[in-house]
Amino acid sequence: MAALALITSGMDVAAAATGEPAKPPAATATKPTVEQQGTAKPQAVAPRENAPSADSCPQVQEHVAAEGKSTALCMERVPAGEAPAKVRRAAAVDDVTWCDGKEMGKPYVTRTSICENQVIHAILFEPTTKELLGEAWYTVKQEVNTSTSDVHFNEDFFLRVQAVSGGLIGGFNLQIEGKCVATSACQQGPGPWTGPAPVKLLSEKEGTWQRSWKNTTKNDTLMLGYKLTITYGAAKSVLEWGANESRAWEVRCDNEVDNVAGCVVPQYIPTFEVKSKYSEARQFIGMVQASMSSHPGWEGKGQPLTREAVDKVAQKNRDIICDSTFKPHPSTPKPTQCDEFPFAKSKQSGAQQGVTSGKVCQQYTVVASTLEGKEYLSLTWPGLKEGKMPPANAKCARASMPKNQNEGVGGDLGRFTKAQRLVGGDGYWVDAGNKL
Repeated sequence: MAALALITSGMDVAAAATGEPAKPPAATATKPTVEQQGTAKPQAVAPRENAPSADSCPQVQEHVAAEGKSTALCMERVPAGEAPAKVRRAAAVDDVTWCDGKEMGKPYVTRTSICENQVIHAILFEPTTKELLGEAWYTVKQEVNTSTSDVHFNEDFFLRVQAVSGGLIGGFNLQIEGKCVATSACQQGPGPWTGPAPVKLLSEKEGTWQRSWKNTTKNDTLMLGYKLTITYGAAKSVLEWGANESRAWEVRCDNEVDNVAGCVVPQYIPTFEVKSKYSEARQFIGMVQASMSSHPGWEGKGQPLTREAVDKVAQKNRDIICDSTFKPHPSTPKPTQCDEFPFAKSKQSGAQQGVTSGKVCQQYTVVASTLEGKEYLSLTWPGLKEGKMPPANAKCARASMPKNQNEGVGGDLGRFTKAQRLVGGDGYWVDAGNKL
């Protein structure tokens, strides 16, 4: 194909036609940058395995060659690095979403938000000869925001035409459609704009979808999907994306956790931090994560813990790990409790890994000593004085722990479970201060 002069947001149409110096584009209104709460550590979500992929423009050109049309269109999502430099720079200036500045074409999530920015390339061509008749580049930016205490959630959608050439300089039409399935569980309002909308260089289209969970019990996973359609005369092309490609575009709403319904992004794995004020409990968990070969719950080393939501199962887990073979150590400050890790309310509890008695777990003790009238606590285990580590192949650990530390961490875990709306099987990391 012959290259066409590409008009970007740094040029106006008249200047491009006359060869005169480009005038700066008129100021355009863009949304202020949104600082999404809790985005200190957003997570990228990989595509689904065997996810369907849209045909590339070369593939589309082969398909339509035999259809006898005078013109045809195709659209494709492209890596930002493949877009012209001016398009990339213009896209970077549009501060619209909290994931601006992150890699384009990749969805990012927090526990209550989904965000993606992408570059889309449209080509107008002659099917038989494949002659390039025009091009357009536009950026699409999306941000879904949910609430852990509300079943209503919104999505902001923003599109900007960044560059055009050839036959598309005069304008073309764009239409966006969204879906939220299952429709029996999701109610969706009108889209950002209605019907095909005429656009040209520097056109901006934006708006909001309002959605809500229709059910009132248990939980539902709502899958979001999108269809963008470009038309130019009789030529038309469609591009689709969403939950069929990546589980990032899933929202889960429930009325199982806490006493109020709410919605979260289930692909985000939150982190439970063991507070430093429970220093021996924190040290105990950190030591288990470091010494056990499976490194339970340690992000970057092991796998997340997953919530055990059935109370009877959790109690059985505890009864097995903290069975009659556990004896409170006389040097542990009283009242003393059996503290286990992985937690009894996780599916990684040793009792769910085949352990039938806590006597085979790693064993720890918090002991108190007095120096100059002040009490100090320390964590010990068999073999510590000889420089030995606890057995790496153990599937569980338990400790003789002061009650206030054991119950303090347990209470925080319960509040964390509600705040993050963890349903049964949801994963979470445990931060006990270990460094990678």
